Amino acid sequence: MKQAYLSEWAGKPLVEYIKNAGYNINFIRQNDYVDPRISTHADLFICQFGLWDEAGLFFGDAEKLGPDYPQDIIYNALCTRDYFVHRITDSDPDMVEAMMHWRKSIAFHNEDKEQVRVIGVTQGYARCTCLPVDNRSFITSDRGIANALESQDASVLTIKPGSILLPGFEYGFIGGCAGHIYIDSLLDPAGPPQRAIVFNGNLSLHPDFERIVDFIRSRNIHPVWFDSYPLEDIGSILSMEAP
Repeated sequence: MKQAYLSEWAGKPLVEYIKNAGYNINFIRQNDYVDPRISTHADLFICQFGLWDEAGLFFGDAEKLGPDYPQDIIYNALCTRDYFVHRITDSDPDMVEAMMHWRKSIAFHNEDKEQVRVIGVTQGYARCTCLPVDNRSFITSDRGIANALESQDASVLTIKPGSILLPGFEYGFIGGCAGHIYIDSLLDPAGPPQRAIVFNGNLSLHPDFERIVDFIRSRNIHPVWFDSYPLEDIGSILSMEAP
C-alpha cells in the first residue's frame, strides 16, 4: 500500500484527503529527540529521495539527533532525481550514501546518464524551506537556496517569507506545509493517476498564492489546499508509492 508520513498535528481535512487517495497514514508523534515545537516533523527524521513513483524514503536514526541546531537537521535534505541540496557539512553520511545508491538505481532503470547535482548551502532546513515541484523546479523564500539552485540550471519561484504558521516560531516555510501524492485524474477518473501537491491549510491566503498555483499548474501538477484552516508548516508530507 502507498505510504505517507506526516505530523500528528496535520489538519484533519488533509489527513482524510490523503487517506481517500489510497495512502496509509503514518503519524510522527511527539518525542524527546528534538525541540518539542518541531518534534512531530517528519522531515527531521525521514529524508525523501525523489518524487512520486521515483520516491524512496530514508529513515534516519533518531538517536543521532539533538534538540539544538544543527543537531536536528542532519536528515532535512532536499532531494529530487536531479538535485541534492543540504548543509553538507552536517548531512548524515549514511543518508548521503543511501541517496547515491537510490540515484544509481534510478539511472539504471531509466538509462539516465546524468548524475545528481550535490549542492551545499548554509541553510540547514533545506527541505523545510524549499518545496520541490518537479525534478528541476522549486519554490522557496530562501534566497540562498534559490541562488544555489538557479546557478545549477534549476527553475525557481522565489516567494515572500511568512504567511505560514509554525507555532513557537515567527513563521513557517513552504516546503514544510506540503507534499506529493497521486490523485484520480480530474478529467478522466478511469484514466491514469494525476500528480498533485497537497498543502496543509489554506494556500489561497498566501500573498503569492496566484504565482504559486500558476507555477505548479504550468508543470501539469494539480495543487490541493483546504480553506477551512490556516496554512501551517508541519514538517512536510513525505510519501512513497511502493510498500
